Amino acid sequence: MLASVALLAALAQAPSIDVVKIDVIALDAQGRPVETLKSSDFELREDGTPQTLTSVQLVRAPRLVGIYLDEYYVGASRTAAVRAALHRFVDEDLAAGDQVAILRPLDSLLTIRLTGDRAAMHRAIDAFEGRRGNYEPRTDFERSLVAGDRERADIQRAQSTWSTLNALTLHLANLNAGRSSVLLVSEQADPVVRRRGFESLPSSSAITRTANRSNVSFYVFDPRDAAERAASPEEGPNLLRVLADDTDGALFGGIEAAEAGFHQMLGDASSYYLLSYVSARNRDGMFHSIGVAVTRAGAKVRARSGYWAPTPDEVQRATLLTKGGATLPPIVLGPPRHASPLIRPWFGIARGDNGEVRMTFVWEPSGAVPGDRRVKVPVRMDVKAVGADGKTVFEGTVRDGASAVFDVAPGRVTFTSSVEDSAAQTIDNDIRDVMVRDLRGALVLGTPEVFRGRTARDMREIRDSASVPTASREFSRSEHLLIRIPAYGTPAPVVSAALISPAEQRMRQLDVTKTGVPASALGQIDVPLAGLVPGNYRVEITAEAAAGSAKETIAFRVTN
Repeated sequence: MLASVALLAALAQAPSIDVVKIDVIALDAQGRPVETLKSSDFELREDGTPQTLTSVQLVRAPRLVGIYLDEYYVGASRTAAVRAALHRFVDEDLAAGDQVAILRPLDSLLTIRLTGDRAAMHRAIDAFEGRRGNYEPRTDFERSLVAGDRERADIQRAQSTWSTLNALTLHLANLNAGRSSVLLVSEQADPVVRRRGFESLPSSSAITRTANRSNVSFYVFDPRDAAERAASPEEGPNLLRVLADDTDGALFGGIEAAEAGFHQMLGDASSYYLLSYVSARNRDGMFHSIGVAVTRAGAKVRARSGYWAPTPDEVQRATLLTKGGATLPPIVLGPPRHASPLIRPWFGIARGDNGEVRMTFVWEPSGAVPGDRRVKVPVRMDVKAVGADGKTVFEGTVRDGASAVFDVAPGRVTFTSSVEDSAAQTIDNDIRDVMVRDLRGALVLGTPEVFRGRTARDMREIRDSASVPTASREFSRSEHLLIRIPAYGTPAPVVSAALISPAEQRMRQLDVTKTGVPASALGQIDVPLAGLVPGNYRVEITAEAAAGSAKETIAFRVTN
């Protein structure tokens, strides 16, 4: 609730909710700032559509930096090196007027303060102590968790990381001061476990939304050296890298890379342009891609990939906050959101008719819930989908292995489902909101569909019939994947794809073919898994056209 109020306050302080501000870094061929650009030098597109800039402001101001020292996810052996690197950062890199806030796990979120006091910064750095793998309790709160079980302590540590980062991001966002930075010192970040009653806890995606609305960029400092990182392959998507990439920041690894990483962070915030424009779509709660280019020869620009617009509810409440004393409308409480652990859902979107979006819903059983001795095998779901306008767009039964396909207007779609077993007994419910983005831009990608098969006959049937995509993202080496890509543009965009290894290296380019592709897809990709070692992989898909480029990523795990 505190996070929601803070975000609404930030929205209410904006001159106009429809005004979007994007920070843009401009450099010459030698990497030096270019500070002589004019409004006529910039071209900005939102979702591929050209926008008219209302202002272009060159910003050179003291830097605002939030530092989170994630003791839970930094090894004790690297404590001294991290301290030394941060002490040098304070003494040698910060300039007069720069403001810094430093936090550690379990610090009070109500006492976040930016300061220019170097002595206070050094004291906060000296208090840092890496504790990764060390569960010795330091407080009564930690003592109660460890006494319960180790798994519970790990959940608490993940929640502490994301809650503190969320509070720090909101604090910087509320200052409304242009580009600001968060330096996250951590070796890993576990996702928050979604349990009943804890659905509203901050997650990495929620923090990214807030950061991109407010021009906050994340810079991640992983103090492990290259050998240590290689010896600990990721078990899932690297949330730290995603956080840095999606907020126009950077991830740098190893103590030897700290100085260059700190210089990049401060350099990015030292001189940049703040581009403003009025968006016709800035009230739909959706993600909107941003592309920025310059016509000035020799200048290159960098900007975040897009921003999350506030939802209609947030816009309404933020507007009311600006009308002092106004009576708030009655709040209609819906059922609490709950993601059932018994199912694995997938939601795909493609272009529909008359500007609507064609949505596909499939699901699969997720397997037994750890610690639950009762046999709960879901067989079917009774599903009701309601659009942002309150109209029901789908209502019916969806069995395992089947799909629901319907058209809906862009915006929030609420799915309310009962999960039933073979005896038609309700064994759980699933209530969630899905944000459906607009696919009417000059160049857009829908959701790639993934199909799985084991034999040549399986693959022929997938190609020749209306098969249902799989919701799973874990496959054995004996399987073969086929990925279909809905891509839209005039003229048709050129689609390419690459396979990324568990070590985050490009393994090979993948062929995108059009043979036997249904009308709903522009191309398809064959991905045999037999030659891959177990681990986490990604397929990066890029569509390019005169309007710009669009990207989608499919992450999956290969087992034996």
